[in-house]
Amino acid sequence: MASAGNSNDASTPVRTSISGYGTNLDDAGRTNSEDTMESLRQSEAASTTTSTAKLVRRSAIMHYERLLDLATAGDCETTDTNKSGVSKKAKKYDIRRHGPLHKDIDQLCKGVAHPPLSKEELNAFYLFCGAVEPLVVVVFTALSTVVLQNLAAGAGKEAADHSLTCNYTVPNYQCVTNIAGAWVDPSSFSLYTTASSVLCQAVFFISLGALADHGAIRKKFMLGFMGLAILMCFSLIAIRDSSWFLAAAILVILAQLTFGASFTFYNSYIPVLSAVHWDVLAAPDESRAKVYEATMNTISSISSAYGYVGAVCCFAVAGGSIFALQLLPVSSGFGDNGFFDGSLGVQTFSMQCGIFIAATWALIGLYFPAKYIRNRPYEPLPKGTNYIAYSWKKIYHTVKRARLMPNTFRMLLAWFMLSDAISTVGSTTILFATRNMGFTSTEILVLAIVAPLTAAGGNYLWLRVQRHFDYSTKYMLMFLISLSILLPIYGTLGFFLPFGLRAKWELFPAGIVYGCLLGAIQSFSRVMYGELIPRGHEGEFFSLYSITDKGSSWFGPLIVGAITDATHEIRYGFIFLFFMLLISVGCVAYVDVEAGRREAEKFNKDDYELSNLDSST
Repeated sequence: MASAGNSNDASTPVRTSISGYGTNLDDAGRTNSEDTMESLRQSEAASTTTSTAKLVRRSAIMHYERLLDLATAGDCETTDTNKSGVSKKAKKYDIRRHGPLHKDIDQLCKGVAHPPLSKEELNAFYLFCGAVEPLVVVVFTALSTVVLQNLAAGAGKEAADHSLTCNYTVPNYQCVTNIAGAWVDPSSFSLYTTASSVLCQAVFFISLGALADHGAIRKKFMLGFMGLAILMCFSLIAIRDSSWFLAAAILVILAQLTFGASFTFYNSYIPVLSAVHWDVLAAPDESRAKVYEATMNTISSISSAYGYVGAVCCFAVAGGSIFALQLLPVSSGFGDNGFFDGSLGVQTFSMQCGIFIAATWALIGLYFPAKYIRNRPYEPLPKGTNYIAYSWKKIYHTVKRARLMPNTFRMLLAWFMLSDAISTVGSTTILFATRNMGFTSTEILVLAIVAPLTAAGGNYLWLRVQRHFDYSTKYMLMFLISLSILLPIYGTLGFFLPFGLRAKWELFPAGIVYGCLLGAIQSFSRVMYGELIPRGHEGEFFSLYSITDKGSSWFGPLIVGAITDATHEIRYGFIFLFFMLLISVGCVAYVDVEAGRREAEKFNKDDYELSNLDSST
């Protein structure tokens, strides 16, 4: 930087340091490339969604090549000094391997809506999942399920004699709770709450598609909705009596609703970030599609792995707190006439504290995503429209044109069945362990932590298997679903044999298998769907993905809940889950990925022509 006393004439180039690459940027020497980039920015701002996707890629490639030129000019070396003040040569920074640095992209790409992906932005994207995934694993799958069941049971009566208060501390208890004149099993109440939640989400998510694809609010809504979900989880600790079980259910529904809305925006980032990833930008034109698929697989798998590692770490903290609280005697102030009524005591309160800890973990973890993830907007909404009406209109036209993209909608049907079956297996197993096997709260925590602990390793394992054998995403997904069918089969063996989830220890190996498959199935499904959607329509189509996910997730809990109500035996639910997974394999097999890519390209072309027609009328 020049001192205050120096002056620069017009012929003196201004040199700007690009610190990450150990070289200087000569403003005077890059006029042509800057003019080209500026024209791209103006074209990007004035284009439709279809052409924007192409311009974004061209602009990102040009900026990335400029960063590579700078790195090459400086030999990727920087100079550092040690504590004694002696200069030493720093390690070379490999931009091709690690990606550009965030501050250097900010300096080179001012005013660019979609600059190349930086190392910090990608890591922040991963950290978001590591921060909020504990809400799914710790809160929604494990703790809130048991809390709702316990609260409903505490307000319930014995099934055989409604004059007797429910004693849910014994294994295989049979109790019912009065809800608006209907007597419902406490386990079914928890499942019905999940069903109600996902039905609300299915309607809500339709209104979100345009928010992710238009304007500069993708990031704001991703963080804002997650903040609301965290607030709802914090509020659960205020439920102080079993008679408030309906209030607890409403809080859980709102938490799941806002969490799912946030993840709609998060998922829409995956194809967008993959398109500007350094590996994709550096790939030759003829192999860019294959590199793009591999990059989406990698980003999706690593983000899932971060999520499950975060869930394990959070579970360790929450589990330790729950265990410590449960050592307190009932007379410590949490029993009769204390924080809870006598039927619940410390057990339920300790789980609510675990939910509070998970929410705190998520809140703290949002710092780096808020700092580094970019908005990456597309063009604003057409004049005279609003986001909600436009989103419903876009979804309507997209579904109306489903015949143009049959393979994309076949994948949605497969995900409808698969996501419901996979999520219901987890919640059913937790309820089965609590009710049929008499698991204590500590044992439930240990069982619940097994799945995320093994899911991170399973994600890495199956990704390595795919790369080693060069299997397609579709093949890996079908293989993993086929393996998951073994879980409900094993559960049903308990009807006839002395094994088959008949002893407590059997649930732990089953949890390991479930965890090894869970994250990988979710990751490969997300990537396979991402390959089938038109570029520039990520938010619109991932809102459909979320609608399909949440729109189906009421079905499994509702059926299993009805089976439990009718039989007072939750094990029968495994038979239903077996058929759900079997149908899912067939649906995935019916998807033609290559044809789906061509259909997505044609959809983009048709959408561009329709946009021009609309603008001319």
